[in-house]
Amino acid sequence: MFFQQNERHEQMARLDPRDTNGDGVVSPQEAAAYIKDYLESASPEERSQIMRDYFGQMSPEQRQQVGDAIVRSPANPVQQVDYTDPVALGNAYTQAAQAPMQNGQSPLEAAFAQGGALSNPMVKAGLVGLAGMIGSAMLRRR
Repeated sequence: MFFQQNERHEQMARLDPRDTNGDGVVSPQEAAAYIKDYLESASPEERSQIMRDYFGQMSPEQRQQVGDAIVRSPANPVQQVDYTDPVALGNAYTQAAQAPMQNGQSPLEAAFAQGGALSNPMVKAGLVGLAGMIGSAMLRRR
């Protein structure tokens, strides 16, 4: 079902991760839900490639911020992240996104909610950027 959602993929592919002022079409929570759906539906190889590409293009400081934020989230099952390794960081991100729902949200969605561990604007921009990268990849598959 996820892979046939062209309209949703097109919407995510148009995202601008620099638009952190809240007037964009997609909220960080919606981007987190999209990423969660993707991670649950994608093959392990495809998922690994997207995450490796995404985290591989980040600076070490950006990867550290994301890794620290993932570990700080109380709802997240991940207790430790090697942010120097894009594959390990991608695996931690995937675990957070696929963890059991709490209060109607995945730990990843909850972390991006108001006051959540990942509510930092730079980290939110990264989430939106990942959703855009996934949307673009899904459209190229067609």
